Amino acid sequence: MKRLLYFTLFLTVLISCKKDSMDAALNGIAVASPIAGKWRLSQIERASVDNRNEWEYVAASQVDTIGFREDGVVLQADGLPMCCAPKSLIINGVLMDIKPQSPIPANGICATVSCVYCPVWEITVTGNELIVSSCLKQRRKYIR
Repeated sequence: MKRLLYFTLFLTVLISCKKDSMDAALNGIAVASPIAGKWRLSQIERASVDNRNEWEYVAASQVDTIGFREDGVVLQADGLPMCCAPKSLIINGVLMDIKPQSPIPANGICATVSCVYCPVWEITVTGNELIVSSCLKQRRKYIR
């Protein structure tokens, strides 16, 4: 009888400990899911003479591709992590700290890059359109 009691108590403690860490991990994944995948740069916001911002299409030679993993890690087109990537994302108003759930491959180019660090990117997702606002750059519009 004592064994059954101890076993039940052990399972209760085990399940309760696991639940909190799983919920936190799943919340981050749920927020990142709408942006997971590859995105192609389509337009850049430019300021006009009359102080109105207008979207300007990007020339084919300037097209850039970025990707996001389910855990929020920002990737280059080749699948390597982006140099100078943010530590957090604000996706449709919800803050998500980027916490890699699997190993990130090393990107050798990052050692030679001098970064102006931007800790947070603000991202707005509507359907197949993603708009990224970062610290120093103008807003960029990506499409799937």
